[in-house]
Amino acid sequence: MTRPDRGKTICFIDDSNIFHGSREAGWRVDWTKFDRYLEKSGPVWQTYFFTSVYEPPSPEQEAFINRLKENLRWEVVTYELGKRTVRCTNCGHSETVPTEKGVDVGLAIKMLSLAVNQAMETAILVAGDRDYLETVETVKGFGIRVEVIAWRRALSQDLALESSEEVIYIDNLRKEIGRD
Repeated sequence: MTRPDRGKTICFIDDSNIFHGSREAGWRVDWTKFDRYLEKSGPVWQTYFFTSVYEPPSPEQEAFINRLKENLRWEVVTYELGKRTVRCTNCGHSETVPTEKGVDVGLAIKMLSLAVNQAMETAILVAGDRDYLETVETVKGFGIRVEVIAWRRALSQDLALESSEEVIYIDNLRKEIGRD
C-alpha cells in the first residue's frame, strides 16, 4: 500500500462511486475491514463519508450511517437524493428516479478547505470520477499528497495520473475488505 511516513492523513469517500462499483463487481465493501486496511499503513486522523439519502432516510440508511459514526467514528455528510426524469428512447415511457446530488461538490469543498488550512499532509480520495481532477491538482499544489483508491472501471485515467502513489484498485481487495 502506501508509505508509513504519509503524515497526518484524512480520507474522503464518495459512497455513490463505491456503491455503483460494488454493484458492477458483484460484492460489497465492509467498511470496518476497509478502515482496518487503511490503518495498516499508518493512522488515518479522520474519515469523511459523503452519501445521498432519501428524505427522510430509510431505517436501513439511518442504521448504516449510525454504524459508521458510532463504530468507526467517521464524519458522515449526507445530501438529500434529487430526482431526474429518464425517458426510454424506444417507447417514449418516462419515469422519475432518484439521483445523487451534492456529494462531489461537498467532498471537493471539504478537501479543499482542509488543504487551504494545511490540516493534513496526505489526502486519500476513495473515488475515481474525473470530476475530482481539478480538486486533486489544487490540493497537490498546496504540497499535500493525494492517494487514490478506486474501482478500476470507474477510474479516470487523468485522475490516476495525479495520484501521489500507485493507485489502489478496490477490485484487488475483495479478500481484505469484502463483506462475508
